[in-house]
Amino acid sequence: MGVAKLLFGLRTCQPSLVGGAVSVFDEGLRGALEDIVVCGGAFFGDLQWRLASLPTRFGGLGICTAEDASSYAFVASRAQSWGLQDHILRECGGDVLDSDYRSALDLLHSSLPDLDIGGFYIKDTAPPKSQKILANALYGEIVKRFEEKFVLSPRQRAVFECLRAPHAQDFLSVTPIEGLGQHMSAVEYRAILRYRLMIPLFPVDEPCPVCRKACLDSFGEHAIHCKELPGFKYRHDWVRDVLCD
Repeated sequence: MGVAKLLFGLRTCQPSLVGGAVSVFDEGLRGALEDIVVCGGAFFGDLQWRLASLPTRFGGLGICTAEDASSYAFVASRAQSWGLQDHILRECGGDVLDSDYRSALDLLHSSLPDLDIGGFYIKDTAPPKSQKILANALYGEIVKRFEEKFVLSPRQRAVFECLRAPHAQDFLSVTPIEGLGQHMSAVEYRAILRYRLMIPLFPVDEPCPVCRKACLDSFGEHAIHCKELPGFKYRHDWVRDVLCD
């Protein structure tokens, strides 16, 4: 989808100049993800989009949005290439990009008021890994304010906490090996994405098709304790052992 050209633009232009391109790209990216997860159906809202666009270590799917990247890409690129730019512009008699850089820093500071960006104003104190530092600060701030922006139920808070546990999202980067049976069908993968994005899988009052004695909750968690399913005792003991551990 031309992401390489877009990222080049985000690194070389002030955030205020690329707002239109950022909006168009993210709109298309969100639409594509929505088609994959819910096939154009309901329940894919702002909460699901925000969850999906968080890095995996913060409980997301690792789908970087242009809007997030645009808030720090220009500053990070400028800080990391300061020496090279000084060499290229050595005959210009000054920092010709200084006003652009300061404007971008001021905009960044408004997004991350708690981050000390004083070192970014001076060439000799600019951190060598600026992009990593700024990205971590941005997503840390987003997670900190997550419950201020979205009203989460106790179950949603618990799920979000579990998604941020170590290795919780490792399945996203595993290479499928069909010959060993270590792979998922499209239906299975979509169901996992829906569950982790807190999207209902079933109507609330739909009866369990196996035991026909209970109603499936909308997230299908009845399957964990349905006594008519094969392997019920194994699953029961497995959940018990996990809780004990």
